Amino acid sequence: MKRTKKILLFLGVSIVLILTIFNIKNQFFTLIGAKNKNAELEIKIENLVKVRQNLKKQIEYATSSASIERQSRQLLGLGTKDDVWLDLAPEKKVEFYQDILEVVEVPKIKQWLNLFTQ
Repeated sequence: MKRTKKILLFLGVSIVLILTIFNIKNQFFTLIGAKNKNAELEIKIENLVKVRQNLKKQIEYATSSASIERQSRQLLGLGTKDDVWLDLAPEKKVEFYQDILEVVEVPKIKQWLNLFTQ
């Protein structure tokens, strides 16, 4: 009887010891995986912080008066009050559409014939 108790006690202790070792091994690998994932997330956070800083700088520049002035010059062709404008066009103005301004009288009968024959 004492022998079976010792065997059962030994089996119980060995099972608990084996399960404890497996549990420690699983926790160790879980901890290593968590550290690796944590390192990856820290790198992503650093990259996102850099992107955020760049975006803040771009927003600050885009709302600055220098940026607005540059865009008004480039996109709209506007200048400031201190700019000097040169008029390079000749003094004589040439009208390109003189023929359009002439009114040609066409008789009504000819207008009707043109309407139905063309």
